[in-house]
Amino acid sequence: MLRNVTAQRQVTFMTSDPRKNYIEIATRLFAQDGFDGVSLAVLAREASVSKQAVLHFFGTKERLYAEVLSALCDRLCAEIETARAEDARTHLAAYYRAIVTSVLESSQDIRLVMRALLDSDPKARSWPLTPYLDRLIDLVRALPNQSGLSRPAALAEAHSFIGSVQYVVISLPTVEGIYGMDTREALAEFILESAEHEIARLCKNSEC
Repeated sequence: MLRNVTAQRQVTFMTSDPRKNYIEIATRLFAQDGFDGVSLAVLAREASVSKQAVLHFFGTKERLYAEVLSALCDRLCAEIETARAEDARTHLAAYYRAIVTSVLESSQDIRLVMRALLDSDPKARSWPLTPYLDRLIDLVRALPNQSGLSRPAALAEAHSFIGSVQYVVISLPTVEGIYGMDTREALAEFILESAEHEIARLCKNSEC
């Protein structure tokens, strides 16, 4: 049953490493409220320390946010590497399935991605999640007959699927409140099926 799979896990685990603990707490808070919605005072209160204790490790809220996003990028890239296979088609298929399973277990990271997109400076030349996007592009272009695909087109291919998954998952609590758990679970099942359809579509286009 997806009832347990889709339950949100928002518990922050205390660690013996204060820096790591602050990043874990900040990740949860930034995912919930975005950069402007979180103050160092609130974060310090959540961690049961003084504001100066947090500043000792990061100096500014901006630097803490950058480290939170850097850690997020590492996790997203690690998911791609964990799904690695001998051929691009199998690799992409395994990664898409892993994405769906991961976001249904916890939406925290995709909420953080959405917050980061909203908080980013439109004029910025770089973004902490760029290495992840680059890896996605490379993965799509590695499919047979897709090496000539432009980087923007490859990114659009990946975003069309991943973005739809993120949107549906974020909407699940609201859907459940309006239509009930059965509808929520039906949507979750649809996401799982859509991963298979997207893989089949990409492979048909690239003659996998």
